[in-house]
Amino acid sequence: MSEKNNSKYEIIAKYVKDISFEIPTPEAYVEAAQNLGSYVTKIDFKSNPYKGSLIELNCKLIIEAPENVKNKIRSEVVMAIVFKITDTSLKQEEVKKMILVTIPSENFDFIKDMVTDLFRKSGFKNFNFNKEIDFEGLYNQQQSN
Repeated sequence: MSEKNNSKYEIIAKYVKDISFEIPTPEAYVEAAQNLGSYVTKIDFKSNPYKGSLIELNCKLIIEAPENVKNKIRSEVVMAIVFKITDTSLKQEEVKKMILVTIPSENFDFIKDMVTDLFRKSGFKNFNFNKEIDFEGLYNQQQSN
């Protein structure tokens, strides 16, 4: 599997690195079915050098109940993307933005589909994860801090 994107980077592999989905009790399932719309979405990225010029980007998506929900379910999905930068003229700031904005934006449908399938196969048949994440906005917010 190899995908070239704008000739700035090439995806070597994209896969599910980790999945955790917990419904600890029947009560948690019933409450979740009634309150999924109020669950909170959190996202986290970590990138690490891999072999040679390869970089591993881990995109973690967490869906968790708000504090006021007594019986909670929890979902965490980590997608790994291994890629190499093919445009060697990129500045460090451009590479950082590519890792935190471009690559996640272009691959977010993969993780959204995975989360939707996970919830549906766990009994939430009408669940559809359609939340949009403003990666550019998150990046700009991080830069201003």
